[in-house]
Amino acid sequence: MISDSIIVMAAGASTRMKNSNSQKKINNDQKRIANSKSKVLIEFGNKSKPFISFLISNIINSGFKNVYIVIPANSEDFQNYFTKKIKKDLKIKINFSFQLVSEKRPKPLGTADAIYQTIQQFPELKLKSFCVCNGDNLYSISSLKRIRLSKFNYVFIAYDRDGLEFSERKISSFSLIQLDEENCLVDIIEKPSAGQISKFVDKNGKIRINMNLLKFGAKSSFDYFKECPLNNKRNEKEITDVILNIKKNDQNNFHGITVFEHVPDLTCKSDILVITKYLE
Repeated sequence: MISDSIIVMAAGASTRMKNSNSQKKINNDQKRIANSKSKVLIEFGNKSKPFISFLISNIINSGFKNVYIVIPANSEDFQNYFTKKIKKDLKIKINFSFQLVSEKRPKPLGTADAIYQTIQQFPELKLKSFCVCNGDNLYSISSLKRIRLSKFNYVFIAYDRDGLEFSERKISSFSLIQLDEENCLVDIIEKPSAGQISKFVDKNGKIRINMNLLKFGAKSSFDYFKECPLNNKRNEKEITDVILNIKKNDQNNFHGITVFEHVPDLTCKSDILVITKYLE
């Protein structure tokens, strides 16, 4: 089922970015934003464009028509910055959803909650399939197009670890997945340990990584996000648990599209130098 809608998750607290060590070669504007604002607003390139603008450009060029960006509540700074730096150059409507945070919590409730709140705020998403991606990963046009055009109701890009060229430490910040011979999901683990990474090898000797470039079918998806349990280990509601519940209860299952490529990831200040070089 082709999807023309995508939810971009950009409401995280950017804690690891703010707490990471500075690099001397990072320019003052990049350092200032990295320490005080959303990391997806860090500027790159000759035109000083925020990181998320490169992602949005790839999303548009892959054929998506409806973009929903999840941002923190009361984030006028984000919206103003977005309007001035990005929106004026785009030929597509950008919708903002707000991930509200309970007074009892110091940070958002997790990725599944971000999607649930977005669907609540934009009910049309209950009636059609939609894709999901992280705001701090620069996915290729090719992979965005493949997920959008996939015939499956539930599908994700299954990245080859070797193609990502990430350290074991960075790999452990994503989800580790196992696929069967038909590329259907067998198991998924959020933020795996070093020991778990070495055991998740498929029939081709490959380790597959989920970086939250996914597609969900209409109607039933809302209920899965609504009923997502609180992950006891992380005290958050994770998309990983939504995926596992769909695998358990839905006959359509989750399918993986295997891809071998690098995906620029903006997590820590050290990533700024890598992405600067990538975007040169």
